[in-house]
Amino acid sequence: MEKSRDRLSKDERIQFLSRIVEGRDYLTDYLPVLKDFLDDEEAEVRQLAISGLWDYPQPELIEVLFDKANNDPDEGVRCKAIITLGRYVYEGVMAEYDFDWGEIEEIMREEELPEEDFLRVKEFLLAVYRDQDNTIDEQRYAVEALSFSSEPEIIEIIEDAYAHPNNRMKMSAIFAMGRNGHSNWEDTILNELYSPVRELQLEAIKAAGEAGFDRAGKPLWRLTFSDDQDVKLEAIWSLGQTGWEGAFERLDDLAFFSEDEEIRDTAQAALEEWYLYSGQLEDVYDEEEDWEEFDEDED
Repeated sequence: MEKSRDRLSKDERIQFLSRIVEGRDYLTDYLPVLKDFLDDEEAEVRQLAISGLWDYPQPELIEVLFDKANNDPDEGVRCKAIITLGRYVYEGVMAEYDFDWGEIEEIMREEELPEEDFLRVKEFLLAVYRDQDNTIDEQRYAVEALSFSSEPEIIEIIEDAYAHPNNRMKMSAIFAMGRNGHSNWEDTILNELYSPVRELQLEAIKAAGEAGFDRAGKPLWRLTFSDDQDVKLEAIWSLGQTGWEGAFERLDDLAFFSEDEEIRDTAQAALEEWYLYSGQLEDVYDEEEDWEEFDEDED
């Protein structure tokens, strides 16, 4: 930073952290900078700094996030800390705690989140969800953070959240279903694609793509014809994520012939997702190699 933190205005601090959080620089270690802003006087700045910690799931930051989730005076900051703790749930779910690595055990465990840290984060989030003194948003973001796990207890929590009368909690339940990806949620998500509540419909569209449900392909295809721009864009993106066989023609048409630049850009990105999730990415690479060989022969 050219200026010290103290000399930056609120807008400058927000812009600076936004570039870090939204950027794609994976080679620079921004952790010292993010930690420097965790106690900023502005809640929006603290939120951004906490968001950046998602990329640094280090055990020593757990207590920092616990403290922010419990004690920060701003609800938005508390919620952002709860959301970020979800990264530790993901790391724990992906770890091979029960696998015996034998002689290379120590080496293989070096980059793995210790199981005791995973368990204490999970218990913390469960407590946040169950504490009725917490706000709806604090509780619902705890559901989202836990949803990387498919443990029976977490599945039950997602079901309870979906049955909640508050639509914000129901939105988080649908989000959790998509992230969780369990086949049990497929019918629920498909039904919500037609929800008369726009927020629930949009969340279901995202969840269908996130979960990669092939059966969602046809209804998502229909939704790409929607007059609602947000519904249309979300449906285009999710259609690509499903890898559904019938998606290619529609995405290809939108990517190259739509008069709307935003739709073209979204469809082009969705096509890349479709190639990946449909298993046809290798075919694209093979075709490119064939054309390169053809050009070399022509020369």
